[in-house]
Amino acid sequence: MSEEKVLVTGATGKLGRELVPLLLEEGVEVTAGTRDPERGRALFGSKVEVVELNYTRTETYDAALTWADRVFLMPPPFSPDAYEAIGAFLDWAVSARVKHVVLLSGMAMPEESDLPLRRVERHLEGQDVVGTIIRPNLYMQNLYPGFIYRQIRRDGRIRLPAGRESVSLVDVRDVAAVAARALTGSGWGDQRITLTGPRALTMEEVSRILSQHVGREIGYEAIDDDEFRETLETDGWRTGEVEVILGLFRSIREGWRKPVLPELEEALGRPARTFEDFAAELERVWD
Repeated sequence: MSEEKVLVTGATGKLGRELVPLLLEEGVEVTAGTRDPERGRALFGSKVEVVELNYTRTETYDAALTWADRVFLMPPPFSPDAYEAIGAFLDWAVSARVKHVVLLSGMAMPEESDLPLRRVERHLEGQDVVGTIIRPNLYMQNLYPGFIYRQIRRDGRIRLPAGRESVSLVDVRDVAAVAARALTGSGWGDQRITLTGPRALTMEEVSRILSQHVGREIGYEAIDDDEFRETLETDGWRTGEVEVILGLFRSIREGWRKPVLPELEEALGRPARTFEDFAAELERVWD
């Protein structure tokens, strides 16, 4: 495997920046595809070939896919146009004779749905290429950095339309570790693997755990979709992205993201990271 080349798309995002170093540790030659090559070079240095990759610009495809044997395919986060954005690139990758595509999707993807990510999954399933689909739950790292962290700093509380239902948050580093296994190992072809944390937590529980570790009281306020929509729009999210995020929180309220599954631990041979572990690492953030 060490002689093969892996293209990591979305390489400067939360997951990509964790995945690239793991692949390097395995002796894999990595191409980092990103819309911001300058940022990629600052992150990864000279050990990684960094190329511009923009799904909306087909002229960036060839440089990204040159000599690539395997591809980690990251759809645009929260995009309502994920299928339109990524379908042409997937076709291009198959025509370039990529051997294996590992697609990042999402938990609770109903098989019959017409959600953008499910359409991407079906498109991969219809290709003449080995495909692995990874379906993680929400990342713990969505709490930091980002607008939720800014809420806490400003208001001392988390304000989300998650209701009182629980969610089995997963650490993005664990997801990256599974992706690295899939990209460097054998026997992963055509697997569908859902990744969760080791315990489902309500947002009240999340707030209490954060409070214990950061040395200040953090509360939780369940808000409605309209109030959250206004928050996101004020924060600069596009209308289509806002609706995708609202749908995600509806899936929490409806209990779709509550299950705790063993697949991550089975894939890595170790327990998933806990939210307590993640919260302990944030103590310095509030110094």
